Amino acid sequence: MTKKTLIILVIILGLILTVGYISTPKLMAVKIAAYEQEGNQENAVILKERLIRFFPGSEEARWEVYSLIDRLLEKEERVMIGPDFTSGGGAEEDILVPAEKVIVYLLKVTKAQKEAMWKYNMYEKLGEVYHSQGSFSAAEENYLIAAKGFEAVDGNFRAAETNIRLVDLYLETGEQEKALSLIEESSKKYADLYIDEFLSKKGDLFFQQGDYQKAEECYRKALEEAKKDWDEFQAHRSDQEESINATLDQQPVYRHSKSQMELIRNLKTKGDEAKGSVKGEILKGNIPMSNVLVYLINEKKYDGSMNHLEGIQESSAFKTDMKGEFKFDNVAPGRYFLVLGLLPEDLNGLGRFNGLKAFTVEEDQTKELRYVFQPKAKILEPTGQNTFNAGESLKIAWEEVPGAKSYNLHITLKLENGYASQVYRQNLRGNSYIFNPQGMALREMNFVTWGNEYVLGPSAILGSFYPGAEIFFVVEALDDEGRPISDSEGYVLEPSGNYPSIQVGETNPLSIGDKLVLEKKYSEAIKAYLKGLEEKPNDPHILLSLARLYNYGWTEETADLGKAVNYYEELLKVNRDRFIVQAAAGANNQAGNYETALKLYEEIENEMGKSIFWFHQMGELYFRTGNTEKAIEYYQRYLNKEKEFIDLGPVIAYLYQDDVPGALKLLKENSYSERVRYNSERETEKPADINQLINNLERYHNGVHSALNKEDFKKYLWEIMSINGSNRFEKVQAFQAKIKSWGEKDVLVFVLEELAKDRL
Repeated sequence: MTKKTLIILVIILGLILTVGYISTPKLMAVKIAAYEQEGNQENAVILKERLIRFFPGSEEARWEVYSLIDRLLEKEERVMIGPDFTSGGGAEEDILVPAEKVIVYLLKVTKAQKEAMWKYNMYEKLGEVYHSQGSFSAAEENYLIAAKGFEAVDGNFRAAETNIRLVDLYLETGEQEKALSLIEESSKKYADLYIDEFLSKKGDLFFQQGDYQKAEECYRKALEEAKKDWDEFQAHRSDQEESINATLDQQPVYRHSKSQMELIRNLKTKGDEAKGSVKGEILKGNIPMSNVLVYLINEKKYDGSMNHLEGIQESSAFKTDMKGEFKFDNVAPGRYFLVLGLLPEDLNGLGRFNGLKAFTVEEDQTKELRYVFQPKAKILEPTGQNTFNAGESLKIAWEEVPGAKSYNLHITLKLENGYASQVYRQNLRGNSYIFNPQGMALREMNFVTWGNEYVLGPSAILGSFYPGAEIFFVVEALDDEGRPISDSEGYVLEPSGNYPSIQVGETNPLSIGDKLVLEKKYSEAIKAYLKGLEEKPNDPHILLSLARLYNYGWTEETADLGKAVNYYEELLKVNRDRFIVQAAAGANNQAGNYETALKLYEEIENEMGKSIFWFHQMGELYFRTGNTEKAIEYYQRYLNKEKEFIDLGPVIAYLYQDDVPGALKLLKENSYSERVRYNSERETEKPADINQLINNLERYHNGVHSALNKEDFKKYLWEIMSINGSNRFEKVQAFQAKIKSWGEKDVLVFVLEELAKDRL
């Protein structure tokens, strides 16, 4: 071989190796995408790590390290927990690359970058990752490198964005002088970039300092600038952007500045009032939970939506310290509740609890709160999914939870568009339960739910244990007062959690009517059941199915409460299981047969009395059947436990007995939800004004004359209690219009108006 040939071969080999080196990252990226499409996350991550390690300067390495960062930063999306709602959580994908490794890979890719803009993009990402991990000094260092680098390569747009991140960091760590200096400097350097954002941040700084006048001025200017930018965007957007579904109010800077100005106005309005405070701690067992965002929400402003917490919080969210503590000072007296924002990994392995109830802040008083998250209750058996058939039994066993005195067993039915849950058995002692519903008990637990196109689900008629049903079990641990302290589900579902469930196989042989219900052919099912009833007039399954079809079939046009009541009456002649008596009582109550409903509920009082809400139900029924003394007794049993009105029925009962002091005592000793109500058009309506109600009742009790005599007053109280069912808003409006004929400023007219609002 000649020297020339050898040189040519070396050159060719070098070219092959070069092309191979250049092509390898692309081939690896294609394989990573294939793994991800297959759902093989483990192999995808392994290949990503190799790509970053061996080809850190490649474009593919940049994008893959970005994907690792995005997955890491997504963990910052918090699970929001309120008094009666939770958002977030769900199935949590494991992040296979820990933050420490992601940082190492990011540093490697950063140093390998030849293009300056990419290099500083990477430094900014490093700042984000360190910031999310609570490494504030490292975050500051990398943000500063990125900002100076962007500025040096004429990337003012990016420099301004990085400085906004830095300002957020300084505000979070309380370094207000640094924040103000950077805001002033950036506002001069980048006068035409993000001016609304910097003004809004400046407002936040003054708000932190308690200088509300300067804060309001900054927010007002931020709103003006944000509107200018929005108007300019609207004027120049292309035809492709015509479908953008957004408004000025939805833009982050505008929304934030507007809500902060509203907050300041409220603080000014209440400036002369004596203030209270709220403080507390959040624990995982005995361990403090730091880094929990705590939102103090004014109950009056909450509209049931999780999307607008920022606009209704009483002050900026508080992040718990290393002791798990939080505190809100200068809180105006009123009703509030807390919303907690926790990282999914901090909730991993913890059960749910129902401790976040609304509370009242009083003048010059500190409301002290303590929330404790406990480990999940662990179900030992069954594990995974089992097949369940009629006649079989299944043992459900769980580890005892420290501090638990009893347990509730819940079942969750998988629907075509979600899930539905109910308590199946209450106050179980010990740590096991034998699940073996037989006969009519197979039809007991029914979920009245609607699927796609608002079609009634089969469970409403057949109960949950119909062939093909998929049911999950959840154990809930209760303390000695019956309050939930943990459960087996938790807030963050694990993809490989092996949750205990059953797939229901064939139960009793299905009738033609049952099969038609499973096919959701409800009108045809009624005909089949009626035909079956001719042959078996006392068949409890047929009677129950017909009763339920006539009770719940509103969307199927089969509803007829009269027929439902009649079929329950026939069913009770052959079967008086507790759930049938309870369902018959409910149907009679809906139909206005209060005497019958009351007798049926009394029959199962020993079992129903375990539910405090049943006491309220009995109070209302005793009132409607004319026994107000008994009504007050049951209402009081409910309030002694709950300390909060479901509605103002107990107050009406006292007033009906001409016991104004008793009504006033109830109003002053028990709380009342100030959340907005909704009318039939889903528009918001204000609840009853308790202070107004107390004020006018005291005026009346102290001798202020009313045009209404006692009999007229009692008649109207009875009318208010009769406002029920559908079209309540229209009924309340009609009632209020009628009583105004007695005089709009009449003291008892005021009382009746507020009591009527409660029926919305």
